Amino acid sequence: MTTAQRSRPWYCRDDVVDEYKSTINDDGTPLPMLKKLKLLKATVVNVGALAFSTYAISQGGDATLIAASALAFLATFNGVELGEYLSLLQAAREVQMETRNDED
Repeated sequence: MTTAQRSRPWYCRDDVVDEYKSTINDDGTPLPMLKKLKLLKATVVNVGALAFSTYAISQGGDATLIAASALAFLATFNGVELGEYLSLLQAAREVQMETRNDED
């Protein structure tokens, strides 16, 4: 026997989407709150990284090394966050579709 598996975009990890779906379904956590928490976390980390690198440069650190390290960190962190955010949106879409199908 096979079960129907919805196809997901390549950038959405199945385990992350399933975890977000269970969070939305079981815990009843509203989607806007999850979005705001992700945005708040990303903002705090980005501002912290920029503040740390600016402070290090102002204290005489090697600007090339610090800027390259900060850029690499920000690119990696924001790439991971974007992937998780897109997985959250995919989970919300799937929950919404399941809810519509259950109502029909």
